[in-house]
Amino acid sequence: MLSMTRQVHFTEADRKRPGTWDFLASLRRWKVFAQEGARNFRFGPQGVFWPKVRGPWAPARPDNTGAADALDRAEESSALGKLSFVSLCLLVFAMPWEDAITISDFGTSVRLIGMVTVGLGILAIIEKGKVRRPAPGHILMALFVLMATLSCLWSLYPEGTLVQSFSYVQLFAMVWLIWELAPRVKEQMWLMRAYVLVTFIAGVDTLYLFFSHQESVYQRYAGAKLDANDLGLIMALSIPMSYFLLLHNKGWMAWVCRLQLVLAGTTILLTASRGATLATLVALSIVPLTQARLTGRQRIAVVLTVSLLICAALFFVPESSWERLSTLPSELERGTLTGRTVIWSAGWEIFRVHPFLGIGANAFRPIVSRVLAEPIRLGDRDPAPPAHNTFLSVLVEQGIFGFTLFCALLVSLALSLRGMPSFPKRLWMVSLAVWAVGVSSLTWEMRKPTWFFFGLILAQCGSMAQKRLTHSRAPGFAVAQAPQLLLAHEPRP
Repeated sequence: MLSMTRQVHFTEADRKRPGTWDFLASLRRWKVFAQEGARNFRFGPQGVFWPKVRGPWAPARPDNTGAADALDRAEESSALGKLSFVSLCLLVFAMPWEDAITISDFGTSVRLIGMVTVGLGILAIIEKGKVRRPAPGHILMALFVLMATLSCLWSLYPEGTLVQSFSYVQLFAMVWLIWELAPRVKEQMWLMRAYVLVTFIAGVDTLYLFFSHQESVYQRYAGAKLDANDLGLIMALSIPMSYFLLLHNKGWMAWVCRLQLVLAGTTILLTASRGATLATLVALSIVPLTQARLTGRQRIAVVLTVSLLICAALFFVPESSWERLSTLPSELERGTLTGRTVIWSAGWEIFRVHPFLGIGANAFRPIVSRVLAEPIRLGDRDPAPPAHNTFLSVLVEQGIFGFTLFCALLVSLALSLRGMPSFPKRLWMVSLAVWAVGVSSLTWEMRKPTWFFFGLILAQCGSMAQKRLTHSRAPGFAVAQAPQLLLAHEPRP
């Protein structure tokens, strides 16, 4: 603080002049704020900190040096922060519906919600006065986005690459907002609930189309105006998450999760997506992997849910879906997987010509159509075939350098799960496996569910790392809170 001798530098006449005293006192207060901010601005182990503006009239902060008080203060959310988080949940809820609701001369409803969420999130971060230090996964994501943006310089389809670069920046912003606005398991559970609820609605819409005989493509059904294969993978990714929520919730939410599991399996069979069916088999592995930790009542609930799923599949799924799914072994052995292997061969030929930097983000469709002797699935909406394989798409579009960054990101996500408790670790390991199997026949490196799952994994690993850091700095607090923290990640009886 400034000394009193330095504060008083005006005459008695100035003091009596109307407004002079208040104006000069205000100038002194703001000078003190600037000095305090310059002293306290720092880059700490948890991120960049800058002090919140506090006037000399504000009450002194309590000297809470205990780990419990520090953790409570770190977890507090202001009204703006809560509003930003609600907007983020709404963005997650609207992801599968981005093609169902459009605004003329603007775009999809998700774009509008995303713009509002980013604006509110930036204001909430400024108000909070702290930016969390990024995880290694965030750095790899940023490098991947940078690589996609720089590919505009050598892209064979610069217009599409520029559009895709903006999309990647928006997706990275969503991941960062999850990191900033959902630092605790409680917020992350709400994001998971939002995703499960929206898949529930998409499943109901699919059943409605089935009962009203409105096929998306020949003898296949998909709600929310989604592609049948995309909807199948969206539902498959929801199965481990819904199972996790089923064991961690009671009351109406538990019943919603039970019904969602039944609806998810039925919807996947109605889409008749062979790739999604394989991913679903991987998703169901979460049940035997966690059986040892379930109580008797939970085992009964799981058996009941599986029984309902089997009954729903036998009752609702038509014979045409079973016939298409039965062709999977022959297609894998000697078929073309509905022309996918032809596209993959053409993509590999393009990669051999442009191995290091690739052809540019979002350039696969127009370039591969030049290589194919007869373009597949040409139409007004799909002028050229997509890669139908996320890994091949990244390899061809961004070359070895971009593909290495993408694989490094996946390895970083897998390695970050090592420090998590047993149950959530198995949840996210299974979810990553489901994603890897599903995207082997889809182009999903730019899809919002992909980046949402990556961001959620990073956020949950970050919350676990923060708790371990707090416990290591305050052993007494760790011993007192250890049973509660353990129960927060184990299934409820």
